[in-house]
Amino acid sequence: MASSGITPFEELTKLASDFVTSQKGMWDHRAWMDFLSRVQRKGVEISEEMQSKLGDLLEAMKEYHTAITSTEDVQKAMSIVFDESVAFIIRQKGVWGHAEWEDFVKTIQQNTHTCSDGMEAYLGGVLESLKVFYTQPLVAPAQKPAPVAPTKSSFTSDPVQISKESEE
Repeated sequence: MASSGITPFEELTKLASDFVTSQKGMWDHRAWMDFLSRVQRKGVEISEEMQSKLGDLLEAMKEYHTAITSTEDVQKAMSIVFDESVAFIIRQKGVWGHAEWEDFVKTIQQNTHTCSDGMEAYLGGVLESLKVFYTQPLVAPAQKPAPVAPTKSSFTSDPVQISKESEE
């Protein structure tokens, strides 16, 4: 999934952030399905569980996006938050305590000038949603189809024989 030296986690985060920003925090089912398709083309297996987790991530990002829409440069603020979130999660290896959380919030406040006490909850939702993707493998293992050796019956042209073989 990763290209140009970024991890699958970072690439997924970028896809999600770009999606929420480009959709201005609002999307329909078709846009959701297009997003899932984009993610799947990057090599992520889209199981029901993965769909649910991606939905949680987009909803957390949407809440944050909605909270900062009055900001002069929403796109810049969103980009900063997600870049800082990814860096924080990687630096912390997906585990942090309250002191690290407070430092993270201060960093966001300093870099975006958009974070009030109410927005901390939205940031927490974004961070927790992203953490899920950091702690699990994202790329579906490449699967080669098993070679099938031709059998004598596979060369038959008798429709009755073919029908009997397909019933077996």
